[in-house]
Amino acid sequence: MPSQDEMMAVGQSCSEYLPIEKGPWASRPDPEEISCENCTHWQGEEDMCELDIYEEQLLNLDQT
Repeated sequence: MPSQDEMMAVGQSCSEYLPIEKGPWASRPDPEEISCENCTHWQGEEDMCELDIYEEQLLNLDQT
């Protein structure tokens, strides 16, 4: 499983990030709260991105 720091960095830079809503008035989380862990695409038994873009996003972080 990826580290907390990696999931935060990827979540903050991911164009597909979609926060898990906590009600009809939910808003986008504060930047320091954005993480793959609270994205609707992060799920499954393996706790990975269902869009299969996590590794690509992580590698792109290293090139910026």
